[in-house]
Amino acid sequence: MRLTDYSETIPIQYQRGYEYFMGMMIKVDPRVLIPRLETALLVSKAAEILMKDTGTGNPMVLEIGTGSAAASLGLLKSIKDCRIIASDISQDALEVARQNVDRFDPDGKIKLVLSDMFDAFKERYKGKFNAIISNPPYVSEQDYQGLDAWVKAEPQEALCSGAEGMDCLRRIAAESGEFLSDGGFTAVEIGYDQSEKVKELFVRHGFADVTALKDFNGYERIIVGWKRG
Repeated sequence: MRLTDYSETIPIQYQRGYEYFMGMMIKVDPRVLIPRLETALLVSKAAEILMKDTGTGNPMVLEIGTGSAAASLGLLKSIKDCRIIASDISQDALEVARQNVDRFDPDGKIKLVLSDMFDAFKERYKGKFNAIISNPPYVSEQDYQGLDAWVKAEPQEALCSGAEGMDCLRRIAAESGEFLSDGGFTAVEIGYDQSEKVKELFVRHGFADVTALKDFNGYERIIVGWKRG
């Protein structure tokens, strides 16, 4: 392989070992996704709601699929008294997350947990979280085949979620409500063409006031739903 072949297929963020996210130099390597602008939008929206609507000065948040922990660290940067449990199904990803958390969270407000979605939280955390956030896998099998090589360099399990790209989103819609406190909300990042399906899922599973936030290209990429007493 020529050196140019490597540079054309391996993202520059992996080559240099970091990516900037919300003013932080986040360590990344092929064990985790590279943080993107849409995830910063998710974090900013969640922080805005938490500061305005939850009525608590030290909210408790669960992040599903933390990867590098960029989203959790971005939220903590916005809300200093936030307490966050950041989970991932991948132990490899959590090893990267640990390096970032050790650097940017010296007070230990982020707890890293190995979990397949909500499995690790069923005994102790029902009704406990003011917010649940996630940038889950949401790429369909068909769309994955057409991705550029540099995107396919990222971990497939963090990108793909079944034939329609909806498997993880279905679980979040179905299961997250029982872990939210009254007045809490779930916010997820989704694919550019999934908005109507995800909004319908949230409504079907009892979420109220389901809203969408557009990205910088005009696509609805963030869905938020509330648990109302």
